[in-house]
Amino acid sequence: MLIAFIIIGILIFGVFAVAIFDGVLNFGNIAGMALGAVYAGLGVLIDRIDGFDRILYALLAVCVLLLIVLKMREIYAAGKTTAGDEKVIIVLGCRVKGDKPSRALVKRTDAAYKFLLRNPDSVAILSGGQGRDENISEAECMQNLLYERGILKDRLILEDRSTSTDENIKFSVEIMQSIGAENRVAIATSDYHQKRAALICRRYGLKSSVISSKTKPTLLPTFLLREIFATAKEHMIK
Repeated sequence: MLIAFIIIGILIFGVFAVAIFDGVLNFGNIAGMALGAVYAGLGVLIDRIDGFDRILYALLAVCVLLLIVLKMREIYAAGKTTAGDEKVIIVLGCRVKGDKPSRALVKRTDAAYKFLLRNPDSVAILSGGQGRDENISEAECMQNLLYERGILKDRLILEDRSTSTDENIKFSVEIMQSIGAENRVAIATSDYHQKRAALICRRYGLKSSVISSKTKPTLLPTFLLREIFATAKEHMIK
């Protein structure tokens, strides 16, 4: 049992630590590495725990890990693309480095581009403000990417005030109301992000479908773990 928990702990730590080599360090992989350290520590200490308590701790550790894996799977499953012919899509912003899009932002914009190409009557609300280290807003950056690929600017509506996913959708709803759009919308964002986006859409009275971009496999566990906490917070707000 000692060796098993140490190996599990090391594997968990490694799965989340690898994201650092891609320049990602957030609550998700910090929590994941901490979880791995706890399991490895439990492996070192578990043989010092007497009888029934040892079994109890081991079962608790297994149940916690299983619960996390099942919740991550649920969040990932919500990222399956379901959009069809929606007239309005909301593209959720992501980090801009200076005036250059991050990899995630490029992928989200690319997913939106493919949808707009298939649906020439649809318009996109590009949602994302300008952070302190960003030379342009995320919305403007997405507009540039789409315009360069041939999407006309009159199909692109900028929402450049938001600083969070909640504000992305809140301010986009205000735009939809101002143009007389119905409450049916497709959300273009990363696969791991769709579950939380859907919960927020529901809170603002939107019927949302999914346009997902794929996340690099080595980064996916980090973002899925972070989303467990983010979606839990959204459920509490609801």
